[in-house]
Amino acid sequence: MSRRVWMIVLLLAIGASTLHAQIVVIDPANLVETVLIASRTERHYEELVAEFQIIQRMAHGLAGLDQYRIPAIAITGHDPARWAFGRPWIQGLNSGDASGALYLSTALPLERPDPRLAQLPLSARQAFERRYATVEITDSVAMMGGHQVALTRNYHDRLQQAVQDLQRDVLNNQPGYHEVTAILDKIAAGELLARRQDMASNQLLSHSLEQLLVRSKRLRDTEAATINMQLVTWRDGQAANEAFVAGTGDALRTWRQK
Repeated sequence: MSRRVWMIVLLLAIGASTLHAQIVVIDPANLVETVLIASRTERHYEELVAEFQIIQRMAHGLAGLDQYRIPAIAITGHDPARWAFGRPWIQGLNSGDASGALYLSTALPLERPDPRLAQLPLSARQAFERRYATVEITDSVAMMGGHQVALTRNYHDRLQQAVQDLQRDVLNNQPGYHEVTAILDKIAAGELLARRQDMASNQLLSHSLEQLLVRSKRLRDTEAATINMQLVTWRDGQAANEAFVAGTGDALRTWRQK
């Protein structure tokens, strides 16, 4: 136990007896406990000082952090001037196309069915409507996906600027940027930027998934149409052949050269 602790305790005892002008009764157990608390406090203080000195040596050892600077990655954009006929939607992929007008101006028009569609048998009308729905779904997904790509492309500049500002603060050599509260703030800012990047990535992934789902529906409809035609051939093929033969025979019997 250090001599300094004993001297502090002795001075406190002498001071107390002088102030009260009477003999101080000291409980040995309490005195030992007080000395132990003072000793532990002193050791804890010395450990904190040693840790602070280690942190300072580590900071001085880093010298400069410029070697860790990473240049920004520029995002590419389309050049609409290069293309004569696809220019409207190409421009929409750069700046946005919320209404889908730019997409529709470059897509082959889809004619609207006339009232005669309602006169078809129910099965035939449903088959036509579902094929028509595939084209409409494809248009909707393509328009929304193109617009989202444009929003993400424009969002990149703001996100990149925020990352550059954070990098500047992290690699700053001034001591004020590396205090405990400043470090915690930079960690929080980095997590926030990471979540923003995740949100943008998830939006693009969701539109990629939509494109795959539309493609899957289109392939499924094509396969279903092929299978249906095969089933109809098996079911009605013989009757159709017999009717064709009978009609051909009647035509030959009734044919007369003029």
